[in-house]
Amino acid sequence: MGAWGPGIRQDDFVCNVEGAFKDHLKDGKSIGDATKFVHKQFADALDDCDDGPLFWLALADMQWTYGNLDPLVRQRVNEIIESDIGMERWGEPSDKLSKQRRAALAKFYDKISQPNPKPTRPPKRINRKPKFTAGDCLAVQLENGQYGAALVLATDSSNPEYPADLIADLDYLSDEPPTLEVFRKRDWLKLTHHNWKGRLNILWYHSVGFRKMKPRLTLLGNIPILETDPQQSSSYAGWHLLGRQIINQREWVAKKNA
Repeated sequence: MGAWGPGIRQDDFVCNVEGAFKDHLKDGKSIGDATKFVHKQFADALDDCDDGPLFWLALADMQWTYGNLDPLVRQRVNEIIESDIGMERWGEPSDKLSKQRRAALAKFYDKISQPNPKPTRPPKRINRKPKFTAGDCLAVQLENGQYGAALVLATDSSNPEYPADLIADLDYLSDEPPTLEVFRKRDWLKLTHHNWKGRLNILWYHSVGFRKMKPRLTLLGNIPILETDPQQSSSYAGWHLLGRQIINQREWVAKKNA
């Protein structure tokens, strides 16, 4: 279905349309320009029985949010709601989920039927830098009060809004912060608990959410990255997860050896 709830924005396709709309505004374009842009980008979806209605809901949501809802777009949303277009995917009218969706649509239309009293300012593109540099050695204070060690292997600024740091956990857990020698040894954390099958815990971390984690990180220094060091990962994680697998792996080994 691509939806995880009955709300207007609780849908993957709606999020895609609204994301594209916002991105166009970030480039300094007007609401009218952003409207034309998403019309063109999602043209193939307009005739789709599922995504077509969602497009108009998303467009109305964005136009109203930024204070310039086209009456024709509002009229199209009203036709969709009145005609139950796209409601088949929510089950029979008597089903709980269908009732929740209908209630969400009615509430949404009531909202957009009135001018937005506090339109949101168009977003601006904020370019960020990676939080660290390749070779940075990080002491990670873990949730249990002990320290782990993590080495920054690479950074990626290809998306300047959301740069990322590629970081590998080392197999280190102590009451004392690691020394630089720990990082030079490169004793990578190999995950053998559950179904990890010896995989190295190397993940990309976006800049979002770093602020809460920052007090638990200490930059100890920087060492050269070697050609033999891992340089890629297809997985991403939030900063709050940095170092957590060190504890998970140690607890697994201790339990297994008990």
